[in-house]
Amino acid sequence: MGKLTATQIKNLKATDKDYRLHDGNGLYLLVRKTGTKTFLHRIRKPRDTFHKIGNFPAVSLAEARSFVADKQLKKEQEDSSIERVDEKFCDVAEKWFDSIRANYSDENNRKIGVSLENDIYPYIRNKHIAAVTSKDIYLLLRPIEQRPAPHVAVKVKGWLHSIFKYAIRNLNCDTDPTLAVDVVRPPIQHSVALNDAQLKRLFNEFENSTVQHRTKIANRLLVLTMLRTAELFKTKYSDIDFKKKILVIGPERMKRKIAHVVPLSDYAIELFNEMRQYSGDSEYVFPHPTNKNKNMSLTTVYAAVLVTRQWLKDLKFSPHGYRATSSTMLNQWGYRSDIIEKQLAHSSSDKVRGSYNHADYLDERRVMLQSWSDYIQNIVDKATAK
Repeated sequence: MGKLTATQIKNLKATDKDYRLHDGNGLYLLVRKTGTKTFLHRIRKPRDTFHKIGNFPAVSLAEARSFVADKQLKKEQEDSSIERVDEKFCDVAEKWFDSIRANYSDENNRKIGVSLENDIYPYIRNKHIAAVTSKDIYLLLRPIEQRPAPHVAVKVKGWLHSIFKYAIRNLNCDTDPTLAVDVVRPPIQHSVALNDAQLKRLFNEFENSTVQHRTKIANRLLVLTMLRTAELFKTKYSDIDFKKKILVIGPERMKRKIAHVVPLSDYAIELFNEMRQYSGDSEYVFPHPTNKNKNMSLTTVYAAVLVTRQWLKDLKFSPHGYRATSSTMLNQWGYRSDIIEKQLAHSSSDKVRGSYNHADYLDERRVMLQSWSDYIQNIVDKATAK
């Protein structure tokens, strides 16, 4: 086990001289007098040298330890005369993608596929994976950061890191060139929650706008169910049990690959039934207007809500913020955080407890969502009575 911890490293202070701390297995942390903290790998043969792994926190303690472990594995492979399997980057990347595909939602897999084709392959598709350098990774990530798309750059580097870890395990290469490349991590921007007055103003404006009625229904249900946009708009009528008044979303559509059961209020059932006049014979509750075999675009409600409302843009609000809005208000109303988090499909930190039953707290959530539904329906009724 290493001697260092991430918290300890974060809190280390610079002194008037550079100093090193040993973590074990040849891994050191160099703290410079400038405050920069750099992971080093000490190699004693053929001569005693220190090799830079990368700077903290761009390279985490776990990643630095993994780098050293990979180096040790390489030495063991060389000592046992195991030959490297030389393959093109794209071939290894596709094998990696196939190996992890089942762990992610369809939407997340789509994003990985798009990034491979648009952001990664144009630079290193046919290059042998063992020949890919840190410079290649830097030149690949730089245009993504310059778009600017810093969140995408962070994700792409993470996927590349996973590909190289997979490649090392399968003897395709010896090192991970992503560790020496820093990516500026943008600050986390949490969804803005609206207060009572702001939510009423939004509905008053939206319900009295010229937006199509089906889009207004979609917006209402987004608020009522507390679901993410993709989870709701890809819903099929077969997912809804109108008798039991529940919506069951399969694990393939959920962000964390865990099936989610949503109790439906009376008003939600009424709106789902009302959508039948717009969906016709499509299996989707929210079909695409020109192709009944596809679901409505995920940006439809976003565009309709935000396009003419500068005050919402100034607040940095988007319809994803309905989840934060409902969570904030329901906490203020006194509902237990456990059932609110369960309704938001935030998985438990206790993996065993989280895997027991995807319908946990169903009765309590039904009561909570009915109260939330009554509140939203009252807002809609007042807005549409004008």
